[in-house]
Amino acid sequence: MEPIYPLISSAAKGPLGVCHLPRLWLKILLFACGRLPEGYRHGEGGFDEFTTTNLGLDRDAFVAYIETEKPGYQQLEAWVKKHATKLDPASIAEHNEAILTRRMRDEIAIPRRAELGLAESDDLWNAVGLNDLDDWSSVHKEVVSGGISV
Repeated sequence: MEPIYPLISSAAKGPLGVCHLPRLWLKILLFACGRLPEGYRHGEGGFDEFTTTNLGLDRDAFVAYIETEKPGYQQLEAWVKKHATKLDPASIAEHNEAILTRRMRDEIAIPRRAELGLAESDDLWNAVGLNDLDDWSSVHKEVVSGGISV
């Protein structure tokens, strides 16, 4: 089976209004179905773990729920409502601000920017923007090489 790139941005929010939650759900679901491209995190580290921690979710239970139940997104949000300990408006706002303004560490950003062909004058250093551009570039490369059929 062909890989499916998780093109949902970390900036995307579902009805609960939580940034990265839709992307996290998709990455874990794709992994559980054997469709996540190699090298993608799916529940541990980075924005994934940051999101479960900020919402007060047991990360292992969250990942296990998605992997075993394979819920639709609205089902996942219902599960999150039931299990999160930090889902109040202030906690969500703080989490979203942290996601949207996070600058990628230079040791990761500099090589990624080079791989993406960004010029020094390009002012794209935030993690969400670089991750989005990386996903789009990966999909483009796979589609034009025939690695993914459309």
